[in-house]
Amino acid sequence: MGTKIVIAFFTMSIILSGVFGYRVTVKADNDKYYYSFYNTNSSGNTAAKTKTTNKKVYIHQVSGPATKYTVQGSISGSTWNNRSSQRLIYSETRVRVLNTVHENNEHRARLHIVSTGYAPIYTTGYWDPDPS
Repeated sequence: MGTKIVIAFFTMSIILSGVFGYRVTVKADNDKYYYSFYNTNSSGNTAAKTKTTNKKVYIHQVSGPATKYTVQGSISGSTWNNRSSQRLIYSETRVRVLNTVHENNEHRARLHIVSTGYAPIYTTGYWDPDPS
């Protein structure tokens, strides 16, 4: 009888402690555009989105190793200019990045993503060029 109680206690401890790796990430209102970046690439870009305000760009990295981000802006979509400093963002982190896309009369924004090291896993998250 005592052994069953001990086994039940340890089983519940394992389940409640998250040893199985199950994690719930709550999607916020600003989690507008999903991105996925494979870290064996040295760099990549999100899809371009329309930017109509001078608000800070919202980035929510959900998973993956720490990754560097720069906000880029463009008028036509053919030439891209860095419009923020490069930011190192960690998994499970939400940040707002100061940028000058709107101030330079550019109407398209994207994130330029740089890997911090070779890792055969994905960095995923959400971003919004004009968060509420």
